[in-house]
Amino acid sequence: MEIFLKIISETLRKYPPAPFLTREATETVTLAGGATVDAGVRVMVSLLGLHQDPEFFPNPEKFDPDRFSPENKEKIVPYSYLPFGEGPRICIGRY
Repeated sequence: MEIFLKIISETLRKYPPAPFLTREATETVTLAGGATVDAGVRVMVSLLGLHQDPEFFPNPEKFDPDRFSPENKEKIVPYSYLPFGEGPRICIGRY
């Protein structure tokens, strides 16, 4: 069963069900890079860009289900793998 979950997770990393997520900022925040996002501004997050970023997933073009093995899963940076979104509007398909 574990191999199937790893294969599904890697497939969702390479081919996310949605190309991007949109969210609206509920309060003004300053991001780590110094940019400010004002309350009410819509923000788009590229899931494909995030999941293909070699900073988070080395050799991102390679299909490697072992990225999601129990020992490697702990190394995944939080919020770098978002095939179902995150937060209060997370897709119910995750569960």
